[in-house]
Amino acid sequence: MLKAMTAAVLIGAALLQGCAVQRPLSAPTAIENEVYLDTSWRRGVDGRAGEASERFNLVAQDEKLYFVTEHGSVYGLQQETGRRVDYIQTDFEPSAGVTVKDGTAYFGTYDAQLVAVSLEQKSVLWEKTLTSEILAEPAVANGRIAVQTGDGWLSVIDAQSANTLWRDKEDLPALTVRGTSAPVIVGNTLIAGFANGTVNAYNLVDGTKLWSFEVGKAEGRYEIERLTDVNGRLVVRDGMVYAVAYNGTLSAINLTTGRAVWQRNIPSGVGVALENDVLIAVEQDSTVHALNAKNGEVIWQNEELVGRELISPTYFRDYVAVVDRSGYVHLLDRDTGKVKAWFLADTVAPVGSRMVSNGQQLFILTPDSKITALSY
Repeated sequence: MLKAMTAAVLIGAALLQGCAVQRPLSAPTAIENEVYLDTSWRRGVDGRAGEASERFNLVAQDEKLYFVTEHGSVYGLQQETGRRVDYIQTDFEPSAGVTVKDGTAYFGTYDAQLVAVSLEQKSVLWEKTLTSEILAEPAVANGRIAVQTGDGWLSVIDAQSANTLWRDKEDLPALTVRGTSAPVIVGNTLIAGFANGTVNAYNLVDGTKLWSFEVGKAEGRYEIERLTDVNGRLVVRDGMVYAVAYNGTLSAINLTTGRAVWQRNIPSGVGVALENDVLIAVEQDSTVHALNAKNGEVIWQNEELVGRELISPTYFRDYVAVVDRSGYVHLLDRDTGKVKAWFLADTVAPVGSRMVSNGQQLFILTPDSKITALSY
């Protein structure tokens, strides 16, 4: 009975998320743009980005742009022109994005399969069935793959043999936001966030738990108020782990000790962006915060975009870029946070949440089977 109730609320949460993705938003307040974004190129691909495009990432690496579509197609596009340089069609149904390491692309499926694809051989190297659907891209380093599944398991797998080396589990709360955080590997330390609001650090080699930190605390009368998922992308930089929880807090955690260096009451379901010791976070209501990454002090706060359902922020040249659910890209001044320009990225369908920049271009994944590159 409990499992049935849990499934019901999970489905309800997923449906609510789906409605939010499709909700149309009016055009932003008219401003005199400081810069004008141009579409460098737009390329159609054979397959959409899945039911929840925020789980499908873009990887800017080696002057290429890698991604996978819901049809099981793995792409590598030339960043400058959008020309296709890598393409592998598989028979799998990906449920989340891709990780590329040493010429191999890794992704997960709704059927709990972890898949490794050779970009050079253009073939599937192996597939491994895990315990549940995979809702975030894996982390790959030092010959090991770390992957999280929707049932709370974290598994570490040998990249060559696909053998499971070790695994650990955190219990799921009664109600969760459907999704998982993507694990991060730094040296021989693995960091992972879970649906119960904890962030754990492990020895990558043997699975020894180094520390555990509670980012989100289940508080409130109703289950929806007690959501604590760590679904936003973790950022690890200069010996610090930056993590944010849904209805929880933004925390800076010492990578070695697992102790909080500072915390801010900024609940969020999306990741953060970090550059030059300035951390950008988007709150649940779409307030954008800029914080000193070392001490958590507020640099600026922008409430102009409240209600626009902003998705993960990205640094883009002289600005901080955020995109809303209707496909409007907003460029915020790095020093003041004021909106300096906005641009409708795609007139056909809302964009996905996973933007990435190579320094000169901003790449956006759209659910309607397109990749868009913007520049100015």
